[in-house]
Amino acid sequence: MAKLIINADDFGLSKKFNQTIIKLLEERKITSTTVMVDRISDYQEVQVQHLKYLMRDSEISVGLHVEFTYDRHLEQVKNQFEKFSRIFDQTPSHLDIHKEHLHTNYHEVVAGFCKEQQLPFRNHGTVYDGVSTTCKKYFFGTLDSFNPIDAWLRDLEPAQYSELVFHPGTYDPVCPSSLNKERERDIEHIQRIFENMETYQINPVSFNQLVQNNLKPRNCSQG
Repeated sequence: MAKLIINADDFGLSKKFNQTIIKLLEERKITSTTVMVDRISDYQEVQVQHLKYLMRDSEISVGLHVEFTYDRHLEQVKNQFEKFSRIFDQTPSHLDIHKEHLHTNYHEVVAGFCKEQQLPFRNHGTVYDGVSTTCKKYFFGTLDSFNPIDAWLRDLEPAQYSELVFHPGTYDPVCPSSLNKERERDIEHIQRIFENMETYQINPVSFNQLVQNNLKPRNCSQG
């Protein structure tokens, strides 16, 4: 069976989004989420504590969704990593980049930090020596139609690790996210995948299992 990480980006961006992500994690419909630590505020404290509980008592992975807002990129990665560790009392399971297509020149900066910390880095299309990752580039699942997702899932290779990324949430009129209206459709698509795991021959996993298998590009075919 294919080993699939189903990740929800943008925890911390909105209480409404957080609520949806926590529910999907509890229902085991997703296996992972990434946190925008600079968006976390006091009014999200209950949800943060809830996520901390899930991190301790389940196999989910909770990573750092790095945001770049000024020029000193390594400084931002380090600051957000330290903030994550303070908030959650542990280091993130993995790192990825918010709106990564706008920051391709700095993927190597984050990959280098991941190598130093021995943490996985989302496969954004480039493999970095010594950095654990999935076997191919992640698939962006926030789409109008389920058809491309269906085709991608049917093409997964047995025993290999892949990542499918969504942005689930209920519509939040006060959140400026460019994907605000698409998030409820993501919930429908996640539900559809959950109901058809056997059809797709999917074994849902998290980045924790990837780390346990010490997955590197050279051994992507391992079970």
